Amino acid sequence: MSHQITERLMGHSHVAGLTPSAFQKEMSLNTKQRLATAKKLSLPPIVQPQDKPGTSHHKFSAAAPEQRSFQPCPPEVVFQNYSPGEVCEVPLVLRNRDKVPHLVKVTLKSSPYFQLVGPNDVCRKVPPGLYTTVRILFTPGQRKDYFHQLLCTTENEEFIVPIWAIGGRAILDFPDQLDFSTCPVKYTTQKTLLVHNVGNRPACYELSTQSPFSVTPAMGTLDVGDAVEVAVEFRPLKTGDHSGSLVVHYDTGEDTHTSLHARAVDAHIGLDRNTVTLEKTYITMSNSATVLIHNRSDITARFQWKAVDTEEQEEQLRQRQYHRIYQQQRHKLYSFLKEREVDITCRERLALLNHTFQSEIAKIRGDPMLLDDDIFSLVPKEGEIMPKCSAEISVFFTPQAAQVYERTVYCDISGRENRLPLLLMGEGLGPRVHFHFEELNIGEVFVRVTHRYEAYLINKGPIEAPFKLIPPTTAMGSCFTFLPQEGIVAPEKLQAIRVSFCPTIRGEFEEQFYFHVAESPKPVIFTVRGSVMGPTFHFDVPALHFGDIAFGFPHTLKCCLFNTSLTPMGFSLYIPGDGLGVPSVSSTTQIGKPSSQLWRKEVRVLRRLQEFTINPHSGTVRALGSQDIKVTLCPNTVGDYNLELVLDVEDVGRKVFALPLTARCIVPTLRVLNPVVELGHCCLKVLYDEKVTLVNDSDFPGCYCLLPQEHKEEAAAWYSSLAPSGIIEAHSSVQIPITLQAQLLGQCSITAKLAVFGRPGSPLNLVFKDGCAAAKAGKVLWAKVEHLNEAGRRAIIVPSLGMLLELAVFLKLPLLRLLTFPTFFLEQEIRLECVGQGPVVYVHPREINFGSIPVLEDCSKTLHLANQCKIPAAFQVEMAVERSCWRIEPSKGVVPPSSEVSVAVVANLNDTVKFQEKLKVFIENNPVTIIPLQAVGIGTTVVSDKPLVPKLDLKSCFSFSRCFYHFQLTNRGRRTQRLYWSTEGFRTFRRSARAPAPAGPPGKGAPPMPRPGSPVFKLCPAQVDLRPGQTVDMVLEGCSSTVQEVKERLLCHAVVGKETAKKQILQTDVICNFICPAVQMSPRAIAFRVEKKPSDVLTLQYQPLTLKNTSSLPFSVVLDLEQPFLVCNVNRKPLPANCKPVRVGVGKELHLCICFNPAYKNSLISWVVKKVLRVSFMEHPHVEKIPLRGEVCFPNLHLPTKAVDFGCIINDTEQELKMEMTNCSPLPVNYHWSFLTDSQVNTIRFIPSPPKFKPRSLNKRRVFLRRYSRTESVEEPTETPETTQDSAQEDSAQEDSALEDSLLEDSALEDSDEQDSAQEDHAQEGPALEDSAQEGPAQEGPAQEDPAQEDSDQEDSAQEDSDQESAYAEHSLESEGLSSTPGASQRPLRMRGLSWFSEMEHPKLGMQEVFDVRPLWGELQPGESEQVTFTFFGHANVVARVRALCHVQGGPSYEVVLTGEASCPSYQLDLQEIDWGLQVPQAAPATAPWLPSWPPPSQALSPSQPLCWLWGLEHNL
Repeated sequence: MSHQITERLMGHSHVAGLTPSAFQKEMSLNTKQRLATAKKLSLPPIVQPQDKPGTSHHKFSAAAPEQRSFQPCPPEVVFQNYSPGEVCEVPLVLRNRDKVPHLVKVTLKSSPYFQLVGPNDVCRKVPPGLYTTVRILFTPGQRKDYFHQLLCTTENEEFIVPIWAIGGRAILDFPDQLDFSTCPVKYTTQKTLLVHNVGNRPACYELSTQSPFSVTPAMGTLDVGDAVEVAVEFRPLKTGDHSGSLVVHYDTGEDTHTSLHARAVDAHIGLDRNTVTLEKTYITMSNSATVLIHNRSDITARFQWKAVDTEEQEEQLRQRQYHRIYQQQRHKLYSFLKEREVDITCRERLALLNHTFQSEIAKIRGDPMLLDDDIFSLVPKEGEIMPKCSAEISVFFTPQAAQVYERTVYCDISGRENRLPLLLMGEGLGPRVHFHFEELNIGEVFVRVTHRYEAYLINKGPIEAPFKLIPPTTAMGSCFTFLPQEGIVAPEKLQAIRVSFCPTIRGEFEEQFYFHVAESPKPVIFTVRGSVMGPTFHFDVPALHFGDIAFGFPHTLKCCLFNTSLTPMGFSLYIPGDGLGVPSVSSTTQIGKPSSQLWRKEVRVLRRLQEFTINPHSGTVRALGSQDIKVTLCPNTVGDYNLELVLDVEDVGRKVFALPLTARCIVPTLRVLNPVVELGHCCLKVLYDEKVTLVNDSDFPGCYCLLPQEHKEEAAAWYSSLAPSGIIEAHSSVQIPITLQAQLLGQCSITAKLAVFGRPGSPLNLVFKDGCAAAKAGKVLWAKVEHLNEAGRRAIIVPSLGMLLELAVFLKLPLLRLLTFPTFFLEQEIRLECVGQGPVVYVHPREINFGSIPVLEDCSKTLHLANQCKIPAAFQVEMAVERSCWRIEPSKGVVPPSSEVSVAVVANLNDTVKFQEKLKVFIENNPVTIIPLQAVGIGTTVVSDKPLVPKLDLKSCFSFSRCFYHFQLTNRGRRTQRLYWSTEGFRTFRRSARAPAPAGPPGKGAPPMPRPGSPVFKLCPAQVDLRPGQTVDMVLEGCSSTVQEVKERLLCHAVVGKETAKKQILQTDVICNFICPAVQMSPRAIAFRVEKKPSDVLTLQYQPLTLKNTSSLPFSVVLDLEQPFLVCNVNRKPLPANCKPVRVGVGKELHLCICFNPAYKNSLISWVVKKVLRVSFMEHPHVEKIPLRGEVCFPNLHLPTKAVDFGCIINDTEQELKMEMTNCSPLPVNYHWSFLTDSQVNTIRFIPSPPKFKPRSLNKRRVFLRRYSRTESVEEPTETPETTQDSAQEDSAQEDSALEDSLLEDSALEDSDEQDSAQEDHAQEGPALEDSAQEGPAQEGPAQEDPAQEDSDQEDSAQEDSDQESAYAEHSLESEGLSSTPGASQRPLRMRGLSWFSEMEHPKLGMQEVFDVRPLWGELQPGESEQVTFTFFGHANVVARVRALCHVQGGPSYEVVLTGEASCPSYQLDLQEIDWGLQVPQAAPATAPWLPSWPPPSQALSPSQPLCWLWGLEHNL
């Protein structure tokens, strides 16, 4: 609103040029002054045009439709510099600009601050050219901005007159103009201003200006009357005149402008020369020179050496760095996104890249861009030069290459607009290095022999010479090694370089090597020339002959290679005819793989096996040395070997020499001594062991294997071997273990095959037991041989050598011819024969009779299965019919060998009849056995899903609550049954199909208590029919109004099927213990006590409360508590008002906190509150109560009365009254007295001297002439401070009006009514201060306690507390009979004889001049009392009423009304004679209780005392 008011009243154009002095002058005007200075008139905008021709008698107006009919003056109503509560008035003139009269209606919306003088919303007729005046009243509540609108309505338009109220404003006394005069360029000139806040509100401001001006601080706050220093700086970058404006922005929207003026010039500052030439310098060395900067001005000049001439060029350099950083970050970002493929999970990495980029940008932005050159450097680069001084600058030249350097640097210095140029020149020199000889001839050398030489590199210059070998690019050059290849040659020193040469190429050579020297234009050349020769060698044997080797058995031969040359010889050996595939398989490897396919058939491989191994196959033979060579053959190919061992020599050539190699591979012949193995009778799946003997009659070792059984799942018997494979030496035999296991019953015969390693092929399954069989099958065998030979070169296998001889005789072929035939190989077969048999099991008993057994219960008998053999017997037992009442456990299993297994036959009958069935026993590989079964059922087939018989213990249940036990009855029999329930000792239950209502909380829908003589428990339904398999829901309900343990017996009778008689089937004893909820509360009572010291802050107080369930049932509790107490959880969080009941388990504890709010009563008077915490149970009407007490103690005082009335004393005298003030609190009290400064509450006035009365006739009743009298009502309620202030104002107004009425009355009224009322007023005057202190009860004690009762009716304590508080308030008012409140009713009496009063002037008195209180301040300890003395100074004819306040630190303020008046004694007796008439003697004294004894008993009445006594009597009356 402040900004709107400022913009509206001042306007933007005016604000832009408002100077501080003009703003201060404008803000110092009050409302009248501002109204008087308002000269500019403007027409208000039309809110809404009116088109109502019928509203005016003048159809044609002189004013155009777009013109305004009325001109308001002022156009805006503005209030300024007002005080809160002060009424301001501004007239608003509405002039009729038209030539015809118009009606205007002024409307002001209701506002607590703005109002119209006179009626609102009333039409006024204004003649042409004349005006009407509207007065607007403004009553501000605070010193702030206000805005309102006045709506003016005419026949043609509606327009608004804004009403603005400008509150307090901050005013800073800045000057209107600030001149810096002449200042050096690029130098900061500062002026400091001491600014005061001369306004009437704290200033919150912002300062701003334009370059080259600046101001500090830029913003701040300043209290009224405070001052702050403001620094205005001028730093021009260009010469010439400069101007600007210092703008002060106030938080209320106003801006003030201070003009700034300055002129910038160049100072007398410069260099002693413009060019510096340095001497020639070797690279890495440095040379220096000096240059001077002269400052002949009066300022301290700050200089910086730069690389560019202007700031624009410097900014271009900075932009290039920005671009370079941007390109680098962009490349990193693209690379990162390309790696991550725009993965959004990499935001942290992206944020890191962005942070790095921003850091680099900030670093460049803060770089001062000083001179940074590797060749020329200036020291110092920046600094300051004092006035009339010079600075010496050192220029250092450090060349990095052998060339001429030129640089121009610039000095940016304060006081000079342009930078000072300086040209720097210098020349760099490189190092001088060469070898002590330029060419090295090494002559003839052997290949692969290392030769070493040494050369020297000499440095003849004064600087170090870093050198580095340029790597050679030729093959011969790569054979040279230089150490070191790089290094530094010290000045005037030499460097030894070791040269190593190990040639790998034969022939003559010449090589040039180049060494690069740093900063030298040409490299240093070193030349080497010579010739290289090759090695010579021979073997110690002419050839390698292996001879005959068994298939798969390795054999090794040795030879030696000699080197006859003087150089080492690198060699490589290999056999070209050997295979390139995987290594060949040895017999030791093959015997570990009995399931390998190499035993059964030929293996087709893509590459031939590698059968030879050479160790070492390559290496180097030292000069004139030798190397032993081992060649190993592991043959996997039957036949002859004719190969060569080839030698390759490095640097000489391939296939330099070949050594012959010969060998032959043979497979030995093996035979089986017992080809047929008979094992006799064998139990199924039992292992039987035998051995087979294998004989080797040849001269070579052999490798054999008993092949694994094929198609094992279809075989009648299984065989295996623990050692199926092995090696048999020449002319020896081995035993092969064989294990047989029969799988089928009856005769079994299988064939096991024995293979020899090295004989490929799949043999034919032909078995011959004698020669005749071989002779008979000769033709068939030969036919198959011919057929297979032509088709696939397969082999025919015969089981023994004898059969092979018979076959050779039959075919008329020599035995050797038959053995060398390519399709014949010898392989053996072993015949295994046995007879399989199953297990032998004996079953007993052969018949089972259960007899009479209970129905629906398991009853078992044992069936024994005895296994009399050595193999396990699998069995299975089952009933002959389905849905049998018998079951078998276990129904199947295995009987271990030579052991017995028991099987349980379990009967579970479902009816009370006779049952007969048969049992079947199945034994694996045995016939079926039949066992008869028989049983008779007894009992009942009605069962319950929960425990019901023989006793049902319901444990504990709360009294007054129903307990339920739900269960189901199921008929598991075959026939329908009708059930009847009854209670033993009571009549039978009545039939009812209605289920009981669910349990609810106590007191709400509670069940009726059982009548006397009726059972506590009852079942529903009491009668039910159950079909077979049917289930019915039963409910057992019980309720008791007393705490007791109940035990009742329930009986169930049934009629089964078509039977007519009932029989008892169930009997159960129901036991239940009805209890009352028991809770253990710790503590049983809770008390809070808070002593509020002045420095303390009232905070919430907490005390723990624990509720423990000591009963045997869980319950839910509801807690009810009133303010200022709250129930909180253990975390001290208040429980919500609609909190659900809290469940407390058995033996569990509920931990709570009771919160007490000591700040509940917004008062500083000590108080005590008592409440009760009600703990209700959802399951029972019982209620537990916990008394709570809270006490808050403040520093309090006890004052006997709230009013001190001095009455009327004689003028120019004083009177003292004393009152005892006691500290009734447990805290020390610091107090001080003061008077209430409100002029509307305190009244000090003067009345004229009382008139002199003339004696009247004695037979008439007279009225005393007095100032006035008042009556005080103690029945009216105590008023709040607001109403007290208002009533005080009203009373003051009433007193003024009463006094005026009395002065205007020129004749005294003597009617009896006024006389009676005057006598009543005299009679109702209060007693003296001492009597009030004695008779009135103590108003304030240590604490105000609510008289809450401690009996069982504590639930109504809240209502009782409110009643007691009301009674206490009435009692307090009765005790304040002497107090004179502003709201007391006053009835002034008219005074007679206006001509009797004489006007006189009275001095203006302060409250301290009329009343006094001693002591003004002090401290009272708890229980301590102190006398307070009140003094009344009776100035002439003064009437005073003052309120004294006793302020207690940290406590309340006590108010005491002091009243008193002073006057001259004046009295008149209205009666000269008192006739008491006839009196009856009484024991009571004749003196009225309200009349003082006269004369006073303490002293005799002197002649001068009657008048004073009568005056006091009149005052007391």
